[in-house]
Amino acid sequence: MYLNIHTHHIEADEAIFQVQNLVIDSAIPVEVWEKQLVNSLPNQYFSAGLHPWYLKETQLEADLALLKRILTHPKVLFLGECGLDRICQTDWTFQINVFKTQIQIAEALQKPTVIHCVRAFSEIIQIKKLLRPKFPWLIHGFNNNEQILKQLIQHQLYVSLGAALLQDKSNASRLITSIPIKQLFLETDDKNCTISSIFVAASNLLEVDIEYLQEKIYANFKQIVEHQGSQ
Repeated sequence: MYLNIHTHHIEADEAIFQVQNLVIDSAIPVEVWEKQLVNSLPNQYFSAGLHPWYLKETQLEADLALLKRILTHPKVLFLGECGLDRICQTDWTFQINVFKTQIQIAEALQKPTVIHCVRAFSEIIQIKKLLRPKFPWLIHGFNNNEQILKQLIQHQLYVSLGAALLQDKSNASRLITSIPIKQLFLETDDKNCTISSIFVAASNLLEVDIEYLQEKIYANFKQIVEHQGSQ
């Protein structure tokens, strides 16, 4: 089975175990969110979080209340994506405060966290060292340099690679062999590609069989959702 740890688009394929991202917005009635969860496919699970691009101070309290409610559903396995983004318009201090709040929620509800990070890896690591979360963190869509990757691995974060693997000279393609397989995930995010194409690219770069890669990544998934990952 292919495991897609982070996607915005569900593939109608029973051979894919997929985690769809929900960008929480309390302006949308709670019934709409709950209907989506109830009507989901057997192989469809979810992450839910407040994305730094869309944070609004005026509805933060309502957004956090909705997030907590959605996270209690058994098909919502992760909090996220949440995180920090230096190139978006959202106030920086506000981003940091909301990210820390979401990490506290993840810890209270015993959920791993999917993290969106743009030009803020040192801050993410600093916050991890400060908060010392017991439940795993996963950086999604990694396509950065070797120095940053080494820091993420050293601080026991999981790393998910996506469509950048389809580009021969991308950082993701160049550095995938530097990621311990026990810390590796694959994803499609919001890109127009299939998870099987990502697995093919990864297996070629790693020089391993797809079946082996499927087995190892599913084992990582079991570990992260059973809360036996990074400490």
